[in-house]
Amino acid sequence: MGISENNAMKEKVLVVKTEEIERLCKGKTGVVKVPQEEFFSVLKDGFFVEREKAEYDESMRQVIPYIVLKEGDEYIFFRRTANQTEKRLHNLITLGVGGHLNIEDSQDPVECFENGLKRELAEEVDVELKSLRYVGLINEIENPVSRVHVGVLYIADVKYNGVVEKENFVELRSKRLQDYVGEMEGWAKVVALYLEHSQS
Repeated sequence: MGISENNAMKEKVLVVKTEEIERLCKGKTGVVKVPQEEFFSVLKDGFFVEREKAEYDESMRQVIPYIVLKEGDEYIFFRRTANQTEKRLHNLITLGVGGHLNIEDSQDPVECFENGLKRELAEEVDVELKSLRYVGLINEIENPVSRVHVGVLYIADVKYNGVVEKENFVELRSKRLQDYVGEMEGWAKVVALYLEHSQS
């Protein structure tokens, strides 16, 4: 957040080997229920690579915490505005809060993940975190961008005070995600369908 696109590509981001994610997901895609301790045993061997390289190397996956916010029985999610740098995402709905983890978060991969998750949450939204529940991995391989990332899905029960980057996001609230799926970006769509299905 707030880093120019050029510097962002120079930052060193946390990655794990693609073959390890494939082993954990056993050929399944979408949201895959991988036990948290199994994921963390792979994360322990994570390493840091310049983002510029990681974005085009399918032998590794950049680790992205993806935190879905709930207040009571309502989901809180966001429509991206046209202020953001990534034009392909303008006006699409994103469901999770999260982003790249970098070496500044910690040189220890597990600690980096834990610190980076909290940092991303604080950078994007103003919330009081009541609980955080791990769900599984987001393993999407249908396009070149998703093939170099792996999402780590959490549901956060929060007291919600607002969005930090008001110029970049418009907040939405709903008990049902189904009605918004058509306007969602890739991972948001996958996660929304999974959550609606797992509740029905």
